[in-house]
Amino acid sequence: MTAEATPDIDAQSQSGVSYPMPRGARIPMTDPRHFEIVGFLEDESALLDSDDLTGWAGLLAPDIVYRAPVRTTRDHRNMGVFESDMYLFNENIMTLMLKIMRMTQTDSAWAENPLSRTQRIVHKVRAYQTDLVGEYEVHSSIVLLRSRYDDPKLEILPARRVDILRGGDEWKIASRTIYFEQATLGVQNLAIYL
Repeated sequence: MTAEATPDIDAQSQSGVSYPMPRGARIPMTDPRHFEIVGFLEDESALLDSDDLTGWAGLLAPDIVYRAPVRTTRDHRNMGVFESDMYLFNENIMTLMLKIMRMTQTDSAWAENPLSRTQRIVHKVRAYQTDLVGEYEVHSSIVLLRSRYDDPKLEILPARRVDILRGGDEWKIASRTIYFEQATLGVQNLAIYL
């Protein structure tokens, strides 16, 4: 677990945070921007499912924050359900690129040798306007199905995501926070991206 050099999640209390509420006006599902955002997220999932990490890296903004706060089990009426300053991972563009280079250009990435077989199902996509033109706060749910080795069992990892996406000539992921639904993850490792 890490607590590295990215800004803290807005804390509602000193000891925890809850799922964030959208801050801007929702973009209607009939709006062409909504279709573009959904298409971008589907294309992103296809890149990751086909193990095209180099292609996925091209979707990342230079100032990206990619993190997953640690989930806790406690009375949610008094405190948030996620730690405000502890993360399963807390990455920036440099750490992400180093990990991607290790996975794609070396033989020492044993966690993914042989590769996992994955399907990422992204659903319940809701996009909201932000204060910046061409930037959107996108809430979605994701279910990762993963097969390892010759094991007949699937690993299943559900989560909610909050992304900041930037439109323009190309869509970029400026921020992604992943809120896992499990306090103890039922997977062997997190050597994959969500």
